[in-house]
Order: sequence, then structure tokens, then C-alpha cells
Amino acid sequence: MNHIKKIAFLGTILFPIIIVVLLNLSGLLEVFNRKFSDILVGVVKPHHSFSKDIVIVDIDENSLALYADDPNFGRWPWKRSVYPSIISYIEMGNPEMILFDILFTERSPEDSSIVLLNETYPNISHALNMRTDVGKKAISDLDKSKSVSYEVTNHTFPEYKSISLPAGDIGISSKFVHAVNIIPDSDGVIRRFSPYFKLENNYFPTFPVTAISNSENFNVSVTNLSMKVNKENKEITLPINSSGFIRGNFYSKEILNSIPRYSASGVLDSLEKIQSGTVEDPSQLIVPFDLFKNKIVIIGTSAAATHDDVVTPFGLFPGVIAQAVFTSNINEGHFFTEIDDIYGIISVVLLIIISTWLLFYYEGHWVRIAIPIVVPALYLFLFYFLFQKDYLYPTASFLIGFPISYVFGFSFLIYTEGKDKRKFNSILRNLVDPSVVSHALEDMEALREGGEWEITAFFSDVAGFSSISEELTPKQLAKLLNEYLSAMTEILKQNRGTLDKYIGDAIVGIFGAPLKTTTHTVDSCTAALNMVKRIEELRKVWIDNESYTPEARKLNFRIGLNCGVAKVGFMGTDSLASYTMMGDMVNLAARLEAAAKDYGTKILVSDAIYALCKDKFYFRYMDKIRVKGKEQPVEIYSLEAFLDEKIQSEVDGSKIYFESFQLYLGRDWDKAIKGFEEAEKIFNRKDKASKMLIERCKHLSENPPPENWDGVYTRTVK
Repeated sequence: MNHIKKIAFLGTILFPIIIVVLLNLSGLLEVFNRKFSDILVGVVKPHHSFSKDIVIVDIDENSLALYADDPNFGRWPWKRSVYPSIISYIEMGNPEMILFDILFTERSPEDSSIVLLNETYPNISHALNMRTDVGKKAISDLDKSKSVSYEVTNHTFPEYKSISLPAGDIGISSKFVHAVNIIPDSDGVIRRFSPYFKLENNYFPTFPVTAISNSENFNVSVTNLSMKVNKENKEITLPINSSGFIRGNFYSKEILNSIPRYSASGVLDSLEKIQSGTVEDPSQLIVPFDLFKNKIVIIGTSAAATHDDVVTPFGLFPGVIAQAVFTSNINEGHFFTEIDDIYGIISVVLLIIISTWLLFYYEGHWVRIAIPIVVPALYLFLFYFLFQKDYLYPTASFLIGFPISYVFGFSFLIYTEGKDKRKFNSILRNLVDPSVVSHALEDMEALREGGEWEITAFFSDVAGFSSISEELTPKQLAKLLNEYLSAMTEILKQNRGTLDKYIGDAIVGIFGAPLKTTTHTVDSCTAALNMVKRIEELRKVWIDNESYTPEARKLNFRIGLNCGVAKVGFMGTDSLASYTMMGDMVNLAARLEAAAKDYGTKILVSDAIYALCKDKFYFRYMDKIRVKGKEQPVEIYSLEAFLDEKIQSEVDGSKIYFESFQLYLGRDWDKAIKGFEEAEKIFNRKDKASKMLIERCKHLSENPPPENWDGVYTRTVK
């Protein structure tokens, strides 16, 4: 056995490590790391906020719909003669930079309007598109003039084969250009951006770099693994991976949805109102122009017709949102440094070795419970701690390797250890609710010793079972009992009850043990009422199928419930044991089940149950009695229904019954009798309790009780 255990120990360590290494070699581990990091970053609260220096002017659905029939705009894409109006209004707010996330790479009759904009406002940047297809010509002098020269060795930026610049004089007249290409990861999700794209030996700035470059002191320096941006004497160092990408920070879904976006239609409306003199106070405009003061303004689209959506770690968003996020990242220094996968692999190898040794060779069952809780918690804490420092720790190797290791090792131990426990487990599952079994296997001695706490005791018995059994053959009787007991026990367990035992046709149950609950009284009442409903369904099936005898088809039962402190625990031998309860409160529950027959009710409960459950169920007051073997009197109630299912006639009758009972206690026998008779009329049925109290009043009227009579009826039978 020790030899097999050593082999299993080594297998538990090596098997998950081999899987992780193979995933890493195949490249899948990197994909999983991205997916897991998206999930974890989405769960934790972001510690950065979107830059206050960036706003979006959005050509949204409303803008397209509003100007759809305007000949000056045309269908999408809009005529270029529209943009001078939008830009001139934005420029009234004195923005730092205006960037188009819209391509003007095709010539148009309205190009001159864009050229005039470039000449008027030198803070406008136009979009260019990097292409993977081979162009017919080499890069031109114009193309080169829009690029940036770097003497960077051993560093790679994404490389393209050709370029589409802003058309004609638009590109010549513009001071700034920016590449709008966004490169997704292999799974189609946008997570990274590159500061530059390469074409031949020329480097073209991407959207976020150009966005922050309109400053006299702006400069960029690139080294092998980092990029330093100096803007107005504020230096930010951005980590660049070996492929020339920076891992962006998408903050959170809520932040992405709250990025300042102003509809282009609102901008045009505001401009029209200023030009017409309709509004004199700029603050009353739909989009006040001072919102753009010293801002980086991005002009983009979110309308579905523009087909400019990208997949982010938080779902589908317009491409302009991704550009805004990357601009915020580089402007504020909000980015992640991705820790290499090898560190994740090394950490999981160490954790697997340590946890497997503890699992196999450390005595104590608590270790098996603690390992799958403590180890992942520590690992997730490490991820969160580094996340707060803007590092992304690779989690895929752990989230894949550790569960495989633990499940493999734990399964082996469960299979090879505890033959006696498995044998006892088989016995217990035939006797008690499965929820008890786990407790028994953990600490049998403690369960044998038991404990003492508050529970609810449940007793039920079939009414007139003796006469039913005499009418049926042994086979029919067994079938009837199996149907009845199975249905009732299922309801008992569904409501967190534990089956104590069967006594012939009787069911004894416990609520609130072995698993302590604060709802055991409510659970017991719910179970009892559901049993009443279930027996009605069974009777209907028996009648429809003409099963058994007419008397058996009318099968009914009585239930007694009481709550209080009792001793509970396993009692018996290792081969035959039962989880049971003992105490006065248990005996009272049994007496209440027997007493239910006298009062003609299905469910009879103590005042303790009533006090705790009266706000959730409808109870009828029945009597104040002293059961056999117990001196302390108890008020008893009939559990009639869930509150929302109570019947008004029953409520009215119960009220008269209770008032009559008070007259009974006051020795006003005649009025009490009339009251009980009136209650029975309201019930519109034979009421056994009312008749019993009437007979009791008549007897006491003829045989007056002593002066110290307290109205308590003493039952002389069990």
C-alpha cells in the first residue's frame, strides 16, 4: 500500500505539471491567462479612473437619424463639408487636441473644407490606416514625413506592408496623423495597443501617442522593454512586450459606459443656437463649448450603421471607446505590466508539491478542507495585491494545474482509505438522512456523545391503520406503506428534516439536527402542510386507479409538532445506529400527535411552535391541556394553512371558538356552549373540537369544578 501511495503521490505532482507545460508549449496557456485575467479584473474594483482630460464627440444613432434626410449631410458617411461646423464649435472651447477616429483616405469633392480646417486649427490629427496588402509603390516622401525615426535595436513593433494616408491635400496640410488600427488578441478581444506601427524603416504613431503629443515639451524615447513619455515635464514609463504591445487597462464596464460622450447632433444644435442668437448663456446649450477646454477631443462613431464595434474584456463596445481607453492609459500612466508565464508555472509547481505532501502525509482531516480554500485564497490575494500595483500575475497555470492535482490526490485518498467508513456509510444511508452521514464519518464519537440544543420534534401516524391493514393482503399493505412513507419522507428531507425512524406506519423526524438551523420550526410547519397536500394527491390517484380498498383510499394521518431543547446524537452500535432525539419536549410532540385525534385536526402543535411561526402560518387555538406524564400545562394549536391560503370562514369560526373558550375558562358554561355551537355553524362542518368542548361544559355545569380550577384539561391517555 505504501508503494502505491508513493506512486500516487508522484503522479499527483507530475500529471498536472505535464499538462501545464504542454499547454504552455502549445500557446494555449497564454490564451487562458488572458481569459482568466479578464474575469478576475472584472470582479475586483478598479483602482484607477478614466482620465478627466478626454471626451468623445459621438456620431451616434440619434445624430444619423436626425440628419438622415438633410442633403447637406447625406447618408453615412457624412459629407466632409459637415465637419468644419463641428470642429469650429469644439475649437470655441479651446481644446488641447482633436483627433478623428474616422478615415478620410478616399478623395472627395469636399476635401477642401477639411484642408481649410487643418490650416485654421493646427491641433487636428487625421486618421491613417496601416495595411497588410502589398502596395504598388514604395513609401513616398509624404508618407515618410508623417513618420517618426527611431534608432531602436532588438525591438519589434507591429509591421505592415503599405499605408492609406488621409487623401490628397488633407494629409499634406495636417500637422498630426495617427494610425487607427486596433489589433485584437488571438481570441478576438482587444486588450493591447502598440504605440507605433512600422512600415519599411519608418514608424507611424498610433492614436493614443498622437493624442498626447500636442505639447512643446513632448518627447518619446523607446528602449528594448519600455517606452518613456515626457509631457510637460511629467514622465511616464510604459512597459512594452517583445512584440511591441502595451497591455491596456479597461477599468470596468461601468467606467466604460460613463466615459464622457457628447452627441454630434447636440454639438450641431448648440452651434446653431449660438449662431442664431437663440441662447445667450453658453451653459444653457445642450453641449456647452467650455466642456472641451484643454481636453483631448475624439470624434468617432457608435451608431450601428458605421460598423465600428470591437470586443473588449467587458464586452462589445464602439471602437472609439477602445481608442479613448488607450489614450487615457498613456495620458495617466494606467496600464498593466504582464508578468511572464514562467513565474506562474514555477509558483504552481511549488504549491502543488507542498499541498500534495500535506494532503498525503499530514494527519488531520481539516487539511483536506483547508487546502482547496486556503491555497486558492492566497493565490487570488497575490493576484489582487499585484493588480493594485498594476501588475497582471499569470493565473492559468494555477487555475488549471492546482484543481487537477487536488482532485487527483483527494480522489485517490478517498478511494484507498477508510474501508470501515465506506461500510458504515452504506449502513447509515439506509437508516438516516444522507446529511447526517458526513458528520458520522468525520467524528463518530462526537455524534455518539451527541449534543443538546433547540430542535423541532416531528411525529406522524396513520389514522385507523389497524382497520386498513385488516382489509389488505400483505403485498398490498407493503405497497401502500411504501407509497405513503416514501412520499412523506421525501417532503421531510426536502424541508431539511432528518428521518429518525419508522415505527410501523408512524414517522419520527427531527428538524434542526444534526445540522443546526434557525428555521427548524418554520421548516417543520412547511413540511407538515405539504404532507397534507401530498396525501390528498395520493388519495386522488388511488381513487382514479381504484387501488386498494375504499377504506385504504381514504388514508389520512395526524402530526404532532413541538420545539425545545433536546438531546440529539447517534445511538446504537457501529453496525446498526440511528440518529435520534430524547427529552421531555420529544415526548410532548408524541402526545400532541395522539391528541390530534380528539380534536379532529391533522396537525397539532404546541404554543412554542405557535409563538415562533404565527407570522408565517395560520393557526387555530384549540385548548389548554396537561398531557400524561407532564405536570406543566401547554396551550395547543391546530396548524391550518399557510397565511396566504387561509379560508375566511375558518378564521371567523376560530375567532368565535376562541371567545367561547374564554367563556369556558370564566365558568360561563351556557354562553360558552352557545358560542361553540355558533362556531360549528360558521365552520359549516362537524367540528370535533367544538363538540368536545360542549360536552365538557355540560359536564362541568352539572359537576362544578373546585375554586382553584385553572381550566386545564388533563389527558389521562397517551
